[in-house]
Formats: sequence, C-alpha cells, structure tokens
Amino acid sequence: MSDEFTEYLTELETPNTEGYDFFTRNEGTGYNLEIFRQFNKETGLYRYKGYGELTTVDLETAKKVYCDLDYRKKWDSYCNDLRVLTENDERQIIYWRVAYPWPMSHRDYVFLRKTKLISEPDRWCIIGKSDTSESVDAVKSVVRVDQYEQTIAFQRNESGTGTKVFMYYFDNPGGSLPTWVINWGAKTGVPQFMTTLKNACEKYEQ
Repeated sequence: MSDEFTEYLTELETPNTEGYDFFTRNEGTGYNLEIFRQFNKETGLYRYKGYGELTTVDLETAKKVYCDLDYRKKWDSYCNDLRVLTENDERQIIYWRVAYPWPMSHRDYVFLRKTKLISEPDRWCIIGKSDTSESVDAVKSVVRVDQYEQTIAFQRNESGTGTKVFMYYFDNPGGSLPTWVINWGAKTGVPQFMTTLKNACEKYEQ
C-alpha cells in the first residue's frame, strides 16, 4: 500500500488533529461527524478533517454511493455536470460542474480520483485532487477551480453493520469571492456532508 493511501487510512484508527482546531460536531439519526479545521495563511481559507460514522449504512453501500457519478447527479441538487473524461485501472480524470447560488458564477473542476481497497480489514480510500493533465475547454461564465482536494476513507464499524468515515477537504473556488464568504459557506456545507451522504445511501438502489 502506498504511503499516500496509508496516511488517510491511518486516520480511521488514529486521528491526527495536530495543527487543527475543533470546529463543530454534526449528528443525527444514523450518523455523526466531528470536524476540525486548519487555517491556510496563503489562501485565507481553511482545510478540514472530519471523523465520524454512518451507523446504519454498510461499507459497500457507502463506497458505491460516494463513487457513483450518475447517482450523484440525482441526489446533489448543485451538480450540473459530472462525468469521467479518462479512466485507467483505479485512476479516473473527472469533470464536475457545480451550480452556485445567484449572483455568483458557477464553478467547474477537473480532478484526478484514485480508489483503493485494502483488505484485512476491508477499507476503501478514495483520493480526489485537482489535475491539469487533461485539456478541458473553459465554459463561458464558469470559473475553473484549480485548488481542490477531497479524500474519503471508509471502514466497517465495530458492529459490522455501519461504516466509519474519515474525510479531508480543501476547496478554493477562486474568482472574486471574498474569503469570508467562502469560509461562511463552508461552515454550513462541510458539516452537512454526512447528512447528505447518509440520506443518499438510504435511497440507493443496488
């Protein structure tokens, strides 16, 4: 297993919050998520780490829902376009366009996604990072995001009926948005991630 995957999967058993401050906790029926954040002086934005559990969602369903692009377009109301540009083994280059509330311009992303299953015990790690290896034409009035990272690690919980979750997230949407607006949006959007994922998992048809 490469060091890159090891780093994230280790967080499932041994959370590393050094340099991060506690941000918030979001919990409800069937899920919980504790979030920490670290200020990035260069961008004026925050990086986030989340540790939690989907108590009623099994490991394979959590992984499938997170990776199923066609299904994402059904449950994510902000998703305008989402498709694989190229694919090779466990690596995909993905195009993703996101609708921002008026009067803000929409954003689009081109990112590399790498997926790995590690056995004994079974754990999934899905790494996503901005990528420029594929030439994708700019879309009028849409801002291209070139600083984006989101990694998810999944593992069965102790009961075997749910899934432990680790998340790392950083997004610099660029454009003319003030940093305080971006941080304000993340304050709601990041904690809501687990709620949205849990609801999507419950409605997923195998």
